[in-house]
Amino acid sequence: GLATVEEFASQGANVVVADMDPEAGEEVATKVSDSADGTATFVEMDVSEEDDVEAAVDAATEAFGGLDSVVNNAAVASPEADGPVTEFTDEGFEFLAGVNLRGPAYVCKHAIPAMQETGDGTGTVVNNASIAALVAEPGMDIYTSTKGALVSLTRSLAIEFAPDVRANVVCPGVVETPMLEEAAEEDERIQEMIAETPLELGQPAEIANVIAFLASKHARYVNGAVIPVDGGYTAR
Repeated sequence: GLATVEEFASQGANVVVADMDPEAGEEVATKVSDSADGTATFVEMDVSEEDDVEAAVDAATEAFGGLDSVVNNAAVASPEADGPVTEFTDEGFEFLAGVNLRGPAYVCKHAIPAMQETGDGTGTVVNNASIAALVAEPGMDIYTSTKGALVSLTRSLAIEFAPDVRANVVCPGVVETPMLEEAAEEDERIQEMIAETPLELGQPAEIANVIAFLASKHARYVNGAVIPVDGGYTAR
């Protein structure tokens, strides 16, 4: 998330940072505003709660007079909440699906009408999924399902709302983030995936660059695309 905010702001964009953690969110917004050409403001939001999402979209449109692009970046993964489909619990399913799928759907539900109001066909949705949407890994049946569903949702949006709004999805591979570091402590398969990736471990800025491109005018004819940014992992 931080790398994406930094990339958008470096290109002069006004960015709304939405996060459950007010301290971290404010820190990101302040850091970016102090160092970039654009500006960033923070809104506290739980993406799995529709009222929070609606309020965040309203705050964005009020702060900057409209909404041009939205990036759905929030995600959760948890070995305790996931596993083989024969072992999942309702609580674990709800946790993973609430953030990874219902959250982006809430954002699109409220952000797309705001983008349509501009009437100039420049609205963009970029969803951040995972290579787990494209290749299966054992012990992640529910997480994989939520990411696959996010890819399908994106493709549906691309058809449903063109030409007013474009929608694309990025599928990152193994990227050096706090979420990956936490998962690697409990899952030795992460190190195996890094070793199996031709370009090894990716960096957040390398994902952010692709997201910013998809949201830009340079990608005007890119719609409904599913783009792995994975160092060649899915090319094996």
